[in-house]
Amino acid sequence: MSFDTFSLPALILLILTAVLLLISNDWRLSIGAIGAMYIGVFVFVAISWPLEMAVVKLVAGWISASVLGISLANLPDSSKRRQPYLASEIVFRISSAGLVGLVALSLVSGIQGVIPDASGEQIIGGTLLIFLGVLHLGFTAQPLRTILGLLTLLAGFEILYATIESSVLVAGFLALINMGLAMAGAYLLLAPTLEAGE
Repeated sequence: MSFDTFSLPALILLILTAVLLLISNDWRLSIGAIGAMYIGVFVFVAISWPLEMAVVKLVAGWISASVLGISLANLPDSSKRRQPYLASEIVFRISSAGLVGLVALSLVSGIQGVIPDASGEQIIGGTLLIFLGVLHLGFTAQPLRTILGLLTLLAGFEILYATIESSVLVAGFLALINMGLAMAGAYLLLAPTLEAGE
């Protein structure tokens, strides 16, 4: 089965979920967006890798999202409440994401010279996720937002790296890194409540 035909819908899905992660302050929406983002990552990785190895990315991403979701569901309601973003803050974040998107588009031809096996959609999706992950990290210091930014950045790296290397061992290590980040995020989220309970 060729996943090349799904590359444009996957790119649109990646753009929507990455921007939603950037502007959403609701943890349920963020966990759903990170889970949906890994569907797009799966499609782009499946273009270069065998289906069995690409499914590892999807499962590892969904496990990471579920670990974060379960830890957030176990938090007290008072620590889950966040103030919604102001309209001006949302406009600033969306315009920042638009500028990052323009940078990602401008880098396509240069990166295709270095990685000739990568399609344009893979390069745009990978660089966009990397840059939006870095942007996400720059906007926040909250543990959940930091972990979501790191997972976004790593997902973009995985898309680009899949076009270069198809090692089973590397796929396993990257899946372990994803799940390790989710475990670290779950610990950082639950640590204040564990200390208060002692």
